[in-house]
Amino acid sequence: MRTLKITTEQMRSRIARFGELRAYMNHTVDTSIPQEAFDAVNPPLYLLMAHAAEGTREGTGPAIVGPKGMSVGIVSCMPGDKVPLHVHRRSREVFLCLTGRFALRWNEGATEETTLEPFDMIDVPVGVYRQFENVGQEPGLLLAIITDEREDEPGDIVISPEDRARFAERFGPAILEKLTATTGMLFTDPPTE
Repeated sequence: MRTLKITTEQMRSRIARFGELRAYMNHTVDTSIPQEAFDAVNPPLYLLMAHAAEGTREGTGPAIVGPKGMSVGIVSCMPGDKVPLHVHRRSREVFLCLTGRFALRWNEGATEETTLEPFDMIDVPVGVYRQFENVGQEPGLLLAIITDEREDEPGDIVISPEDRARFAERFGPAILEKLTATTGMLFTDPPTE
């Protein structure tokens, strides 16, 4: 078997140094949407590796450009921070607790729950509602690995009806369509297939 030889310079694009990363925000800027609404949807994400779509602005892409269909990131959550209950219609998510304690809830209504301690991992299947929350006393880091061969197609992530109602009550009903347009997450009923 013939092997490759790579220089240190060539290897640099394949190294992600957490201390050098900036938080990636999964939304476009829309000043009519309160920052609180964005923060409630997406805690800071440090995008270690992902496919960089054509036209990705410099400084907004992943630290390592990887294969289409897979992304790896670290989610940073303060105590009590959680994401809305949501379902991935075609992507698979795997979570590994790095620091802190995270409650992972699943199913409609978040009826089932487990707590992840450091280095515990959970694989959430496609089509299952899920939510995570930092239930520890310290900031926590959660490694997230997402696989989706059709990642460029919109409509994968659907926010639960109960969390959509909470967002509408807190920020006003018009915010749901704006959040859908800026985040790509569906805050409205998904199209029927």
